Amino acid sequence: MNDAQAAMLLFRRLEGAARQPLLLHELEARVSADGRDLVLSRYRERYTAEGKPYRHEAHRSVPIAALLRWMARHER
Repeated sequence: MNDAQAAMLLFRRLEGAARQPLLLHELEARVSADGRDLVLSRYRERYTAEGKPYRHEAHRSVPIAALLRWMARHER
């Protein structure tokens, strides 16, 4: 993995107690391999009290050029 593909962790939450389900929630951002998009990834992992895992991943891409235009229009 090169520097352009290295993910930056934006948010991490780990919840759980001795007798309650465990929840891990992460949000990451990275630049796509071609350098044109910002990729946001959300990952959730939950373990029930019985130890059964549930995992969910979602990825969204935003063109960096469109993001910069949006930022310029909404400048304060």
